[in-house]
Amino acid sequence: MKRFRFVFVLVVTVLSVTACDWFSPIIPVKNKYSYFLHISFTDREGNEFAAPLAAEVYKTDASSAWRGEINPEKYTLDLTLSKAEVVAENISASLTMSKFSEQYVMETPNADGTYGPDGKWYLNFRGFVMDSGVTHHDYLKYKFTCPVIFGDDSVHEIISYWTAGIQGSNYEFFPACTKVVIDGKEMKPEKGITFNSDTNSSYIGYFVEVVLDR
Repeated sequence: MKRFRFVFVLVVTVLSVTACDWFSPIIPVKNKYSYFLHISFTDREGNEFAAPLAAEVYKTDASSAWRGEINPEKYTLDLTLSKAEVVAENISASLTMSKFSEQYVMETPNADGTYGPDGKWYLNFRGFVMDSGVTHHDYLKYKFTCPVIFGDDSVHEIISYWTAGIQGSNYEFFPACTKVVIDGKEMKPEKGITFNSDTNSSYIGYFVEVVLDR
């Protein structure tokens, strides 16, 4: 009987020390969905309305190279998703700008983060969603104001529509954009791929070119 008690206590001790995770609650893994949309704004002569935002070379950290940041006083941006149940802390939206070639390949910046004369400026609307679900969002809706771009203080609506796309890793997904509607005007996006030979990685984005009458 004593031997049985000793073995029982030993087993319980080993389990409590080496396998305590067995008794921990199971936390669902969250998938990361990255939605990359790029928009250029020009007039009919090809003049780029975003150029003044780039000329400012705004930096959140003055000691670092410019990362395509835009002065936050020059715009407002709000993002809503097709699935309203995702909590706000799992959603983030960023707006930057960079140059892409006619083939939608990202131009390489200079050492100080600025760009040369080649390429066209695009605003980078990037939405990131952490979700324990296994499906993408059907659409992302941006409420965007930017007097530099539009020449007014009005709220402009940008809706991008998405399908499943590709899976980058076990928990990272890159949906594919099929349609963009800006202030009621529908456009078909073009897919662009930038391959970085140094890191052996690719960046996939979806591009639309908007001509504004101002």
